[in-house]
Amino acid sequence: MKKILIVLTNQKKIGKNRKETGFHFSEFSHAYGFFRNHNYEVIVASLLGGECPITSPHPEDKVNAEFYANSEKMNLVKETVKLDMLLSEKFDGVYFAGGHGTMVDFPNNSTIQAVIHKAISHGGVVGAVCHGPAAFVGVKNSRGKYLVDGKRVNSFTNEEEKKTPYYGDLPFYLESRLIDEGCKFESSPPREGHVAVDVPIVSGQNPESVEYVVAAMHSLLQK
Repeated sequence: MKKILIVLTNQKKIGKNRKETGFHFSEFSHAYGFFRNHNYEVIVASLLGGECPITSPHPEDKVNAEFYANSEKMNLVKETVKLDMLLSEKFDGVYFAGGHGTMVDFPNNSTIQAVIHKAISHGGVVGAVCHGPAAFVGVKNSRGKYLVDGKRVNSFTNEEEKKTPYYGDLPFYLESRLIDEGCKFESSPPREGHVAVDVPIVSGQNPESVEYVVAAMHSLLQK
């Protein structure tokens, strides 16, 4: 059985105004459901371990509603594994869920970088959606080049960001930073699904892109 690692943010506050933040629930729940339905073993982790804060809960979403009603599944969010406890494990795929909290604790993080490098070194796939590609920020390969340099990548766009209440509270704008690190940024109009696949990276633009990202990861892992 192939193994997938899903990484969530622990960040609860963001910006000078200390706005509440966290991970986007649908970007986790839909991905988790897809991977389990396709017979992957799934481990849910975060940098600090323990409970992760939920933003954009969207209880009207059927997948989310089923999660909320299942205490065993909700424990996956309340009792995440501390990421550095998993550095010795081999994962076929690593998936970074989004949410504005990721903009604080994902970039330039040595533990996240180690997880990404190990997955890639074993021929694995690294996926992220919306703000999840913040995990790629600062990651360099063995030649000292940025991981995204020359790669087709996307994320939540600057245009989409301007329409959120967090626009003035971010440490940087993800699209701009990824471009600064040399990626070939691509995107669709705001809130339209879009996936970029450039092995070993799979990246999605927004919450509407989750299914595209996990399906692309699955397709690559079957080859």
